[in-house]
Amino acid sequence: MERDLLSKVLDTEREIQAKIESEKKRCAEALLKARKEAEEKIVQEEAVLREQLEKSVRKAEEIAEKRAAEILEAAARRAENLRSLPDEALQRIVMKYIDSILPWRRIDRPNVKG
Repeated sequence: MERDLLSKVLDTEREIQAKIESEKKRCAEALLKARKEAEEKIVQEEAVLREQLEKSVRKAEEIAEKRAAEILEAAARRAENLRSLPDEALQRIVMKYIDSILPWRRIDRPNVKG
């Protein structure tokens, strides 16, 4: 009877070991599957982010090009306006702002305190 009991215990222990090994294998397979799915999702998300980045860069470039064109147009209009001014008018404008452009001129002027 003791042998039967010992045999049953050993059989039960083998069954438990087999179930543990089977569960380990199942867990390893599930982990591998989850890892592959996570990697695939990461690759997909990277592709989406790359596409969004490219769109954002293209849009920023378009905005910058448009703004640069506007600035160039405004500068060209301003330059054309200045070209049409007579020399005397340009000289008055330059003389009006010469002190702020050339600080040393302020020292030479007699009405400047300092």
